[in-house]
Amino acid sequence: MKQWRIIVAVSVLGAVMVLSGCATTRNMLGKDLTKETIPNSKTYFSQVWAVTDDDEFRVSGKLRLKGSFGHNVPDYVEVELVDAGGNIIEKQKVPYYPRILTGRRKHREARFTARFEQAPPSGSVVRLIPLCFQDGINPRPIG
Repeated sequence: MKQWRIIVAVSVLGAVMVLSGCATTRNMLGKDLTKETIPNSKTYFSQVWAVTDDDEFRVSGKLRLKGSFGHNVPDYVEVELVDAGGNIIEKQKVPYYPRILTGRRKHREARFTARFEQAPPSGSVVRLIPLCFQDGINPRPIG
């Protein structure tokens, strides 16, 4: 009777892992790639993932508000892929959603995703930069 319960439990656990997909997705940060963030006094990055899936490379994560006031927060997130020599391979400016970080409950974090055609070589750096538009045209890092 006890063996039957163990077999059922292992079967259910295996089915959940296969159907969810999250257990089979491999995060490349910390193994093949390194994460680098540009400091910002108002926000920080969390739960950053870099995965290769369906012939594309995705970098996604959350932009979180540090305090309780959402003033002078970034407008966009710039994701740069930098090789081991320090040269920028590719970069993208991506919006985050929801667009409003007010500091109120449930409005302290936003999600972003950058999609690239191919993964950078092993040993590269994924650099995350919060950008603010000072004059509406030219982006500048905020800090």
